[in-house]
This record gives sequence, structure tokens and C-alpha cells, in this order.
Amino acid sequence: MSIRWIRNVVVDGRQTTLEVLLGEARIADKCYIRVNQDEEFWFRPSSDNRQAILQQGIDMLKNRFDGKNVTAQNGSSFPWH
Repeated sequence: MSIRWIRNVVVDGRQTTLEVLLGEARIADKCYIRVNQDEEFWFRPSSDNRQAILQQGIDMLKNRFDGKNVTAQNGSSFPWH
């Protein structure tokens, strides 16, 4: 059973969906990040701890959007945690 962290945000004025997959059959077996319907970017987690894997994926997404304006849908600052 997979665990997904999915958030809808606005990036430079465009609706965007962010996703982190934490495992397919069990935690840390297969992990990826994805933006909208783009191809998944698979990564090897640094541990098998759920919170650590999620943070690793979120950090990768944050880096991808460095320099862009990422907000919640209501225009407030997006809480990356």
C-alpha cells in the first residue's frame, strides 16, 4: 500500500500539484516526487523513516522551485512541512 503526500499549490500564478510517494508495497521500497502529471523522479531514500523520507522529497521539490513564488491556493505562504 503506497503512502502519498499530495498538495495543491500555486507556482508563479499557475495551479500546480506536488506529490511525494513514500513507498509502493512498504515504506521506502520505491519513492518519487512528481509535479502535476510530469514523469516521476524516483529517488533512493536516505533512511526507512517515514518523516525523513517525506522531508527528503519535500526538500527536492523546494529545490526544484527555488526562485519561484510558491503559495497556498488562497495566496498565503505555502507551509512546506
